[in-house]
Amino acid sequence: MPSGLELQPGDTVLVIDGPFAQLTGPVRALDQERHRVQLIVQIFGDDTGIDVPLDAVERVPDV
Repeated sequence: MPSGLELQPGDTVLVIDGPFAQLTGPVRALDQERHRVQLIVQIFGDDTGIDVPLDAVERVPDV
C-alpha cells in the first residue's frame, strides 16, 4: 500500500498480489503492527475472511 494512503474498516480494497489477487472486498480490520489487513471476499459464492499484507491491497475508488 502506498505510504500516506490510509485505510479504514468498511473501505473497499482490491488485492493486487498473492494467491487472492484480483479479489475485492471491504476491510474488516487493520493490524498496523503486523502491517496486515483483514477483509471479506467472496470465494465460491461464500463470504470468506482473509488476512493479507497491507502492501498487497489498494483502495477501490468510490463511485
